[in-house]
Amino acid sequence: MTKAEVLAALKNMTTEERLEVIEIASKLIRQEITTKSKVPLQKELSLAEAAVVMRSFYEQGSELVIFADRDTEDFYEYEDYA
Repeated sequence: MTKAEVLAALKNMTTEERLEVIEIASKLIRQEITTKSKVPLQKELSLAEAAVVMRSFYEQGSELVIFADRDTEDFYEYEDYA
């Protein structure tokens, strides 16, 4: 079934039927994401496990640390805003 056919079929459905289709589609997408991800969404991670998963994002040279502010000098005077 093509995208156009699906959209045409949705127009012929009641609001309740459309909501049911959306719910089922959302569940299918969540299942697909869970099976393809390294860490399943339902698995609860300990803080140590979470740190291991996130470590690569904060290593030297990664995109997230580019924005780290290494200048400790204030960028405006706080007392002016008190």
